[in-house]
Amino acid sequence: MAERPMTQSNTFATIGLSLQEPLVVLMTTKHLGNLLVSLHCVQVIVRASQGQSLLVVDESYRDIIESITDTGKVLYYPRQQLKTASLTSKARLLYHFYQQLRRHQATLLLDFDGQGQASTITQLSGIKERIGPADAHRCKGVYTQQLADIGRLSHRFNDYAQYLLSFLGEKPQPQYPQLNDQPRHSHELKALLSKHGIDPTRPYVCLHVGATKAYKLWPAEHYAVIADWLADRGLQVILIGAEADDANLIGEVSAKCQHQHHNLCDQLNIRQLMSLLQQARFFLGNDSGPMHLAAATGTRVYAIFGPTDEVRWGPLGSNATVIRNPVACESSCSRKLCPVNHRCINTLSVEQVKAVLQQHSL
Repeated sequence: MAERPMTQSNTFATIGLSLQEPLVVLMTTKHLGNLLVSLHCVQVIVRASQGQSLLVVDESYRDIIESITDTGKVLYYPRQQLKTASLTSKARLLYHFYQQLRRHQATLLLDFDGQGQASTITQLSGIKERIGPADAHRCKGVYTQQLADIGRLSHRFNDYAQYLLSFLGEKPQPQYPQLNDQPRHSHELKALLSKHGIDPTRPYVCLHVGATKAYKLWPAEHYAVIADWLADRGLQVILIGAEADDANLIGEVSAKCQHQHHNLCDQLNIRQLMSLLQQARFFLGNDSGPMHLAAATGTRVYAIFGPTDEVRWGPLGSNATVIRNPVACESSCSRKLCPVNHRCINTLSVEQVKAVLQQHSL
């Protein structure tokens, strides 16, 4: 069946599709920020399905899914296991995954991601009606229908909200899901902090110096100056991150720091990270998944942005502040390739960041 773009008069309701039938809601993104921004809309769809839905998400984010309500039945895609499994084990894992998916006997699939693995799962699902996002341009033939294209001038949340508008006639305000269960892990967090020489009775701040793209990185030497400045003000400084790229950046920051700080890179699972962020004095970091996670926990967030658009990708909620250098952008900047060396982020000074922190949190 050829793909039919959705229009104002061609909604899912008018063409006979309903949420009250066996339904798969697919959000297998590997990007933490995208997952968090989508989850409120996913929850609304799952709740409206009245027990008919199966939510499919990446296994890496089990702790997040288990910390929110209204997720219904959940199937986890074994991305991390597949990375290290032998060929035979991969075949077994995938067979088991698709067996569980097809056992739901869904007649409708909503793909919230539309990229990479999600389009493959959609294609192999065997589900008759497959709805995909408007920007899934590389997935021709995968979907029976796609959402209306609303452009890229508003927050990414509004792309996900198109499912609510098309099925339910609702247009929610951008928001994260409510992460409910972190206080239950306060004893575990205190023990973990003590193990790493951090006093759980004293205030601390979390710094995330990494990002998935090099053009999102504020210079490591600037973070080192900020870390020392915060330590001078009696705050414990905790550097968070995961995997080799973050570890290398934290190493650069640590080498330039004059005062004590604490490196928790690769020391936390997501549940522990949520607890840590929720009880932090504030979070300071680049445009990244941990930035969105900090904002979702309700912690005060200071997000440093460069060439990415905070209108589209910024943290949600009134407790977040975007810090960026108000310089004119070159029209030829493609984010990856910038003729003026990403001056929008590289020339953001330590003093500018200090001024924002002093105004709001110090």
